[in-house]
Amino acid sequence: MGFKPPSRVQEPERRGAIGSFMKMAKAIRRQAQTAERVALTTADAIVANQMRSLARAFRSQADILKKKEKKKKR
Repeated sequence: MGFKPPSRVQEPERRGAIGSFMKMAKAIRRQAQTAERVALTTADAIVANQMRSLARAFRSQADILKKKEKKKKR
C-alpha cells in the first residue's frame, strides 16, 4: 500500500460578510472566556498574566469585528 494523500477539505458554504463577522466575533469572545478561566485557575503568575492579556486581545478583536459588522449594515 502506498501513501494516500488526505482528501481535499471542502470549505463550508460562505454566507454574507455580516454573518461571518458575527460568528467570528462570538467565537473569539468564547476564546476570551476560556483564556480568562485558565488565568483564574493557573498557579503560575506569568502564565496567568499572559492569559489575561490574550483575553483582552481577543475581546479587542471581537469589538473590531462588531464595528465592521455595523458598518456593513449601513
